[in-house]
Amino acid sequence: MAGAAGFKIPYEILRYLLGRKEQILTQEDIKEYLTLASISIILIVIAAWIEANITLKIAKTVLSLTKKYLKVSLF
Repeated sequence: MAGAAGFKIPYEILRYLLGRKEQILTQEDIKEYLTLASISIILIVIAAWIEANITLKIAKTVLSLTKKYLKVSLF
C-alpha cells in the first residue's frame, strides 16, 4: 500500500505530461493519495506494535522450548 501511495503522484504527473489529463492533480487524486498514505501509516504502527510485543513473547517461548529439547536430546 505504501508503494501504491508513493507511485500515485508520479503516475498522475506522467498522465498529465502525456496529455491524458487536463490537470496534474485533482481533488480526487489527492484524496486517494491521502487515504493510501493514512492506511499505510496505520498498518505500519500496528506492525511495529506486533513486532515489539507479540513477536518477542513468541521468540522467548521458542527459545526456551529449544533449550529444553536440546538438554533432553543431548543427555
